[in-house]
Amino acid sequence: MSERQSLREYQQALFERLRANAATDSAKSSRLGIEAGGQRWLLRLDEAQEVISVAPLTPVPLTKSWFRGLVNIRGNLFSVVDLAAFAGGAPAAMTPEARLVLLAERFHVNAALLVQRLAGLRNVGDFFTDESEPARYPWAQKRLRDADGVLWHELSVSGLAHRPEFLQAGV
Repeated sequence: MSERQSLREYQQALFERLRANAATDSAKSSRLGIEAGGQRWLLRLDEAQEVISVAPLTPVPLTKSWFRGLVNIRGNLFSVVDLAAFAGGAPAAMTPEARLVLLAERFHVNAALLVQRLAGLRNVGDFFTDESEPARYPWAQKRLRDADGVLWHELSVSGLAHRPEFLQAGV
């Protein structure tokens, strides 16, 4: 990264390169690793529009605890859902590692997932399916284990974004 290039420009350029590579076979097996509530998740690159640092959030009264508020990203409002809290865990801490994962436009929800940190790109070929018990979450496509035996959930953004409880943040 050059000194003249801002962090935002660098992140945008990186995301555009990832998106451009999404058409290749290796990218089709690549997933974005995220951590939320002590759990690890994998999501397809084409299901995320962008990953950004957490911008100032505007709280919204009379909403569920997992609905963290609204954020203005370049003139567009996004609902911010704390993935850890939505999954039944403790709310995510607002640390410097926390990120917002903007859901792809094709889901028509203008929502962002608040996650505790990114875990980098992962190749699903490096995981094996864990069928020892059913998926814990209805929006998880399957449970996977990495070479170290760590459990990961493959997130179905479509399954999450169209769940009635995800769409109904009011109390």
